[in-house]
Amino acid sequence: MRSLTFLFFTFFALPLYAQDIHLGLLRFQNDPRFDEDFAYARIELRAQGDVLTAIKMAINDMKVITDARGLTVVLSEAKVAADGLFQAVQNMLAEGVTHLIVDLPGDEVDTMATSLAGSSVVLLNTTAPEDWLRSKCHPNLLHTAAGDRMIADALVQHAMFHKWRDLLVLRGKTDRDTLRADSFVQAAERFRLRIVDDREFDLSTNPALREQNNISLITGGRRDYDAVYIADEIGEYARYVPYQVARPRPVIGATGLIAAEWHWALERYGGPQVNSRFERLSTGNRRMSWQDWSAWMATRAVLTAFTKSRDPAMESVNAYLRSDRLRLDGSKGKQMSFRPWSGQLRMPILLATHNAIIEIAPLEGFLHQTNSLDTLGYDEKEFICDK
Repeated sequence: MRSLTFLFFTFFALPLYAQDIHLGLLRFQNDPRFDEDFAYARIELRAQGDVLTAIKMAINDMKVITDARGLTVVLSEAKVAADGLFQAVQNMLAEGVTHLIVDLPGDEVDTMATSLAGSSVVLLNTTAPEDWLRSKCHPNLLHTAAGDRMIADALVQHAMFHKWRDLLVLRGKTDRDTLRADSFVQAAERFRLRIVDDREFDLSTNPALREQNNISLITGGRRDYDAVYIADEIGEYARYVPYQVARPRPVIGATGLIAAEWHWALERYGGPQVNSRFERLSTGNRRMSWQDWSAWMATRAVLTAFTKSRDPAMESVNAYLRSDRLRLDGSKGKQMSFRPWSGQLRMPILLATHNAIIEIAPLEGFLHQTNSLDTLGYDEKEFICDK
């Protein structure tokens, strides 16, 4: 009874004001990042479904609080072709959207943030992991997708914890493979792990490229290693690597042990309840992916800022959204907020196999002077804006 009384006074001691929260969701009709022509038809490049489900779930999760504050959530959403992106943004601005959740590649997010620099609209990037996008330091852009370096740091912490000192790196030939692998190498070198070799694999069956397309050969050689890291955004090569490595060593990165914002197998911190709610709302009881979680968190972040800010003015709401006063619960065991230097959501990263959570980074023993979550990704002292 005391807790109910406390909640009553918490909600209604705050000032009430009638106001619309106008959110937007923008994504491609056919996203080039998930083109099925890139891979064998039965490889799921990402869970088939729309992040719209996660956004609606977040709005429903926050409804008790938004209703108590007299806030009405309005959602505009568009799924467009690449050449219709600019018009879709203009339409949403005309409708009054103030916070735009984007499920788009990094280049398009960068272009949108640049074009909207003179407006008061806040963009929330939910699926573009490129660190160069964070380094652009757009003042109107926040990121709920983890950056490449955050993912790499989580894997390196696991390698350090288990004393995997020598690592073999395998990378594909796509731009995304290059960025992922470079981030991992950089993270490993920061902790003085040794990259015994950095090799590029090839998807073809060309006999002239046997040392690149034959797993036993590409993982062989005289130099030993403790683990194999593979960067393979498509996943066509990586799925064959475990159990064919020339030496009996663990595989991490694109397969084996992966690092991600979310995984359906999380069994702690309210994770099962989040997954169950999402599955009930989704078409065909689809499992929640990391992209869904990221969109869910973006929505919760905006709604939390509106409900917790003492001042309904948009400047005050957005200031709260970026401040250390923001505390977000993502059902991963730690309170989260946005880094002021990069706009990146600081968050725990899940280390998982295909059906189990092995660890949650940051791991025990990896400390930071102010916030242990800042051991994942670029810390303030090493972050540089590149405008």
